[in-house]
Amino acid sequence: MTSRTWIGTAFFLMAMAAIGSSARAADNAAIPRGLSPDGNVTWSLSDVTSTALKNHPLILQSDADAAAAAAKTGQAQSAWYPSVNLSAGYSRTRAFSASVNRNVTVPYEFAQGNLNWTLYDFGRTGASVGRADAQAAALRENGATTREDVVFVATVAFYNVLRAEKTLEFQRENLRRQESLYRQASAFYEAGVRAKIDVARAEANLYDARAQLSQAENGVRVARVTLLQRMGVDGPAGFQLAGTLPERSIPGTLGDWVSEAERNRPELRALVEKERAATEALRLARAGYLPFLVGAAEYGYGAEEAPLQQNYGVSVTLNYPLFSGFQTREQAREALATASSARYEHIEAKRRVRLEVEVSAYGVQEAQERLSARKKQRDASGENLRLATARYEVGAGDMIEMTDAQAQMVRSETDAINAAFDFAVSHASLLRAMGR
Repeated sequence: MTSRTWIGTAFFLMAMAAIGSSARAADNAAIPRGLSPDGNVTWSLSDVTSTALKNHPLILQSDADAAAAAAKTGQAQSAWYPSVNLSAGYSRTRAFSASVNRNVTVPYEFAQGNLNWTLYDFGRTGASVGRADAQAAALRENGATTREDVVFVATVAFYNVLRAEKTLEFQRENLRRQESLYRQASAFYEAGVRAKIDVARAEANLYDARAQLSQAENGVRVARVTLLQRMGVDGPAGFQLAGTLPERSIPGTLGDWVSEAERNRPELRALVEKERAATEALRLARAGYLPFLVGAAEYGYGAEEAPLQQNYGVSVTLNYPLFSGFQTREQAREALATASSARYEHIEAKRRVRLEVEVSAYGVQEAQERLSARKKQRDASGENLRLATARYEVGAGDMIEMTDAQAQMVRSETDAINAAFDFAVSHASLLRAMGR
């Protein structure tokens, strides 16, 4: 084999290796954060929200809308520049000529360029650009609102999975307790210590625990697929979550939270831009009363036969709209009313934001107090169940006392889990209301 063949073979192998490594790198880059190539994934809350921000269709849609609005701003700015056209053609006309008393065929060839430029339009273009820019800014702020909404619903879905998993874990423990009680009641009955009714009651509670476990398992499945949908992804289905339900309130006072919301909420900034767009639209409508100055120029060559002759022309025109059937007046009235509507909408939005912050703050306070009470209730129910179990095992207690204690424990544990979830959601709601 010649040296040239060796060089060619080596180059081919290096190229294939580079292609393979780049393909593997692309595949690894496509794997979501926290996911290893073998399919194991553990997501924290920040992983869930960052994935939602990258993949959710509503965010991608808002980005596309913002890009379209930015393009409209560029379209409005194009009026500041001249338009240049190049044209060339050939025509052949046959018509009757009275001078020669017969039909005459006249050919014509031309090549020319035209330039048209609005020299001054008394603020029309400036108002159009300002309106388009304000509308684009409002869409960007609406995109920020969409991002906050997506993060909020993804956060709630994350907490809901944690709640469902905790409920499932507790229901499994409850089923184990019911199975143990059923075996114990059956043993007492066979030994002649207890009546048959104890076995029947324990068996009924056992099947009830199995039904609740099945319901909890379905709740986990629904919560997990809901979280994937809120993240804007389809998998992996076997993900795990790392995190706990928050139990600490947000530092600060109600006045601080309201002030922060008024500064941070993108909805309010979007309405400010909407009001600015309405003001620019009013300026544009009133500019319809003013004249505009247009310049035009053309240069080219044309003739009926070669050689072509040089042609050019220059013109400046001042147009003044004297009467438009009251169209300009009505357009100005519409723009003025739209500007007033935008201003009142902004005022109402600020009041609504303040209400959201206040309601969320009270919700956090109530949920925290309820969570503290539910924890104490759960501890007391656990102690009651322990004492009832001990009494039943030594024959001092009956089955009714035992099942009541177990039922109370189920309610207390369920209420504690739900209270923790409610506090987590109210916590996230307050952050959302503040625009964080």
